[in-house]
Amino acid sequence: MNTKIHNPIWHLTFSGQSNQPALLWLHGFMGSAADWSELVDDHFRDYYNILADLPGHGRSTITEKETFPSLANDLFFQLSAAGIKNFVPIGYSMGGRFALHFQKRYHCHIPGLVGISTAPGLKTVAERTERLAADEALIARMRSSALPAFLDTWYQLPLFQSIYENKALLKELLRSRANNDPDQLALALRILGNGALYSLWPYLPEMDIPVLLISGSLDSKYCQINADMMTLLPQGEHKLIENGDHAAHLEKPLETALLIRHFLRALFKGD
Repeated sequence: MNTKIHNPIWHLTFSGQSNQPALLWLHGFMGSAADWSELVDDHFRDYYNILADLPGHGRSTITEKETFPSLANDLFFQLSAAGIKNFVPIGYSMGGRFALHFQKRYHCHIPGLVGISTAPGLKTVAERTERLAADEALIARMRSSALPAFLDTWYQLPLFQSIYENKALLKELLRSRANNDPDQLALALRILGNGALYSLWPYLPEMDIPVLLISGSLDSKYCQINADMMTLLPQGEHKLIENGDHAAHLEKPLETALLIRHFLRALFKGD
């Protein structure tokens, strides 16, 4: 089964077994639903997969009037219209942050959650204000140069060191990310960025569902963030992908899939 539903904001692709538990796949900044295709096709055909283009990415367009609540409500309405009542979000970076906020809003419909290189936001107003300014500077750089040149600089950040050294993967990412619209990315960052969304750190002790956090062993920043989250989550589990960086799921899809499948088996079958 493979059908598509489109509305002015969310573009969703449905595949797999519609009578099985639903998995909502949410990519990171500048990515698209296609980032998950190989991993899902190779390892999750026995689930019902919803691959989403985040607003401002891929085929999900966004306008200045949108807010996080409106985006979340639109997504939930679309899932409900497709007959999906309960689902497990699996989110990377920006997608993981969206998943955490989405769970808080629709917790009765989300029995578990997977976050890859995911954080619950910045803890203080000062940190968020500083990040908003940094994001505006990022947007200015993104708009002032050709997107391919910006992307080459982006993937030289320490977070992506191992990806930058993986020439085949880097070439594919530079090709696919160059399809983005900088104006759409700017809107997405202003609504869903780390400085735009409020902190969920105080909420973590109330998040009493199984949560799997995955981070690359080379990504010291998110290893520490996830370790700190573990002290607050009632049912948290933190797993490392050896020699993986911030985008470990792209570098090590098999290792990522095995961790997620083990988590899902315990969640749905009690193994």
